[in-house]
Amino acid sequence: MLATLKQRDFALLWFGGLISMMGDWAMFAALPFYAYEQTGSAFASGAVLTALTVPGLLFGTVAGVFVDRWDRRRTMVVANLLQVLVMLPLLLVRPGESLWLVYAVAIAMSSVWQFITPAENALLPGLVGPDRLMAANSLNAFNDNLARIAGPALGGLVVAFAGLGGVALLNAATFLLAALLISLIRSSGAERMPEDADEVPGRVLSVWREWLQGLKLVVGESYIAVLFIILGAAMLADSILSALIAPFVGGVLMAPASLFGLLLTLRGVGGLIGGVLLGSVATRVRPQRVLFLSLLAVGAGTLVFATVPLVPVSLACAVALGTPAVGWIASQQTLLQQSVEDQYLGRIFGAFSATTDLMFFVGSLSAGALGDLAGIVPLLISSAVMYCAAGLLVPLLLGRPQAGT
Repeated sequence: MLATLKQRDFALLWFGGLISMMGDWAMFAALPFYAYEQTGSAFASGAVLTALTVPGLLFGTVAGVFVDRWDRRRTMVVANLLQVLVMLPLLLVRPGESLWLVYAVAIAMSSVWQFITPAENALLPGLVGPDRLMAANSLNAFNDNLARIAGPALGGLVVAFAGLGGVALLNAATFLLAALLISLIRSSGAERMPEDADEVPGRVLSVWREWLQGLKLVVGESYIAVLFIILGAAMLADSILSALIAPFVGGVLMAPASLFGLLLTLRGVGGLIGGVLLGSVATRVRPQRVLFLSLLAVGAGTLVFATVPLVPVSLACAVALGTPAVGWIASQQTLLQQSVEDQYLGRIFGAFSATTDLMFFVGSLSAGALGDLAGIVPLLISSAVMYCAAGLLVPLLLGRPQAGT
């Protein structure tokens, strides 16, 4: 694990990602809180989260086309610098006024992220090589959980003392620092422009053609199509679980809102534990096996969480859910990177980002709509079953990736 982090270019990417994600999680905590504080409306607060998913649904797959065309390191640097500009309108927001700017910034921030995420995932294999790919992805998952723990707490503290503008400046600073670190990376994805890119009609047609090529890979290549189905089912289960944790705490455990925050923190702690454990064995295990065991473990933890409504059990389950989740995320990233040639990685991860946003959108809406009708516990049990079903499909349908990077 540490040997992977000692690789200069990967370390720059890792620390840049950690810094920017901490700022992002601070912002993700501040925006919904500010919307609720100004309106007293849960709908207004939830609409911020919805706004964050819209860009991925609309053009996540298209962004992947340009990631495959452009220099991936440069794409990340420019995108982080654009995020600095995106933060500036929040300095103009005044209490009780211009709330629409909050939603506009949420959409703009998510729009730029449609380029950053696939560019990072597409750049990663060239920085560490195939032998350390799983270890690098587990470190990135560790990175994400560390940001999830520190970011929201930092955002809440800053918004309390410096307002929304203070959080915006904090996030802008993290983007600047991330851009600087990533610019120091020596390796980069080669810029690839098609022959007809010099003419506007040809450019439009070539973007359309490359977008279709990416979609054909998802639906036409059996291995990738099966992988997307399995991961889509797991993400749908996860969106249901995520949407119902708060209602479960208040309506089933009859506990205060503070417990909800503690559960999220403990889930992040579990993720840190999982990152360390997976990093220590990542070079010796196949990603298919990690994905299989991780999804089964998350499903089992969700089942216990739903059927044993006791606070100590829920706290233990939060840690238990976070630990295998790292294996799930790291193995899915690795399998996607291993199964697609380098020239298509941006499009595959763009399509995957769009799929993630779609499952989050469908799962959160359906959980909210069905929670009062079917009950919170039955829906959580259905989520556990979906996790386990997705896990069982892995050894049945996934062998070794058919294309290497």
